[in-house]
Amino acid sequence: MASSASQLFPFPINQNRPYSPVSLAKYGSVTFPGHRGPSKHWRGFSIEISAPRVSPSNEGIATDVDDDGISLGTMKLPTDTDITLFETLLFQWANSLCQGANLPLPVPLKIDKVQGGVRLGFIKVVDGKTEVFVYIDCLVCPAAEGTGPVFRAIRNGPAKEKIPPGEERIMRSLLQALQKSLEIARA
Repeated sequence: MASSASQLFPFPINQNRPYSPVSLAKYGSVTFPGHRGPSKHWRGFSIEISAPRVSPSNEGIATDVDDDGISLGTMKLPTDTDITLFETLLFQWANSLCQGANLPLPVPLKIDKVQGGVRLGFIKVVDGKTEVFVYIDCLVCPAAEGTGPVFRAIRNGPAKEKIPPGEERIMRSLLQALQKSLEIARA
């Protein structure tokens, strides 16, 4: 009962390379069934959402994104997305990666909340000290001319040219987290 990678994943996988960058842009306009307005029902709980939406001041949105990194994916967010809730859900997803039982990774991760999102740092131990040799920033950035915010995943750090171990699994998990977070964070 073996399935090919193309049947398992909704995006193209190049099996000749250790990692194929995933384009998240085509998933930005996905509609979610059961979406009914300001009240969200999730696993039997009803959550009333009344948080402010994207403000013209771009407060809480990353404005100084380092463009030297390697872009792993982007996704346009709808203008009615609750950015604060979206960032919180991304942080919760990133913290769940550290538990290991859900998504075992070959290297430990350090998760930091940064302005506009979350940073996933890949850790290695050198001379008894921990170092982050590469990190992935998952950020919400302001878009040009009122089209709505944009989510960006960017690989950066001293070893940004090398693909860190476990990045492919993280990016697949990120795609699922983005879809679920967007479903919850929209009014």
